Amino acid sequence: MPYVFIISLLAVLLAPFGSFASEDADPFAFGANVDVEVVDQQENASDEDMTPINIPSSQPKFDFTPPESSSISEENYINQIKDENNQNQTEENKSAKIDKDQALTETLKKDKVPSQEILPLPKVEGTWVENIASSNPLSILNSDETSTDNVKEEDLSLEGMVNRARNSASTGQGRSNASVFDISGIMLRMSLKQVDETMQNRGFRKIMQKYQIPNFIKWRNEEKCRNDGVVGYERVEACVNDRSKKAGHQYVQTAKYQKFDTKEDIEVTFTSNFTENKVYRIIYKSQAASIRGNSPKAVYMRNIKVYDFWKKINQKYGKPDNKDNVTWGMGGNKPYLKAKTGYLLLEDPMFRELDYTRMSREDQRYMNTDLYSF
Repeated sequence: MPYVFIISLLAVLLAPFGSFASEDADPFAFGANVDVEVVDQQENASDEDMTPINIPSSQPKFDFTPPESSSISEENYINQIKDENNQNQTEENKSAKIDKDQALTETLKKDKVPSQEILPLPKVEGTWVENIASSNPLSILNSDETSTDNVKEEDLSLEGMVNRARNSASTGQGRSNASVFDISGIMLRMSLKQVDETMQNRGFRKIMQKYQIPNFIKWRNEEKCRNDGVVGYERVEACVNDRSKKAGHQYVQTAKYQKFDTKEDIEVTFTSNFTENKVYRIIYKSQAASIRGNSPKAVYMRNIKVYDFWKKINQKYGKPDNKDNVTWGMGGNKPYLKAKTGYLLLEDPMFRELDYTRMSREDQRYMNTDLYSF
């Protein structure tokens, strides 16, 4: 055992000395000073080493030429740049030139956007008001009091009649004629198409439209549908609507319009098709004056808006005929206008009664049936 241990120890210590091939390597191993001779490689290089290497012909060659641009040529590109520069110059010429010595207020006046056009008057084509606008309604009377010799032509027009109707109560000449009044351009006995055009010009949007069928026609059609074997509420209702549409009895009863920025609502009610589906009632509502609160700010803003509302009412319609109820009109069954803060009602009860009368006549015509044979 001791011999084996000694032999193994010697083998470990003598192992590095076997890696050196000669005694010339001893200084490198034991850290001695070594003189190193530097040899110039170019002088000792042989001609054989400097021979170029032949690249085989099978090796692929790379082509570094840039690809030709087929889409845009050089001339087209230059012309395109010139066109863009010309367009920019024309746009600059169109803009207003500012003078250095000019004041800012004068410059703003030149660049001021033109104001919007005044809202047009309500269209009366196809309505009963057209006859008044195109003819002289006083010419049918031959009395001396109503002679038109001393009356100006401007006063015989529709605008003249409206102005006289507005100012009649204040001058004491009688009650005002509410049949020529309008609310936001909508007049009595207008059609649905005319109302839609007027509301669109005033900036209102339609938010609701309700259809209706006269009750006596609806009930008769319901009985006919059930006799034909239609069962179920929804099926019977669809059958009634289909029959009424084909007969021309379904009509637009109510249309509602709204202007969101000013919080204004207008609800228009129409008669049936027996009187050609015309306007007989107009309801206007505004939430501008409905300010809640008792703070000084709320009270001030509410008073200002209420004052502005009644000021415009007085400017447009004149003084009311009945100051207690704040109404304009000739009384009885004739058209009238009623107002309160944030609310206007223009109605023609006589036209509504005419619609009911024609409905009753149509109902009596249906009474002549052959249900009984005795």
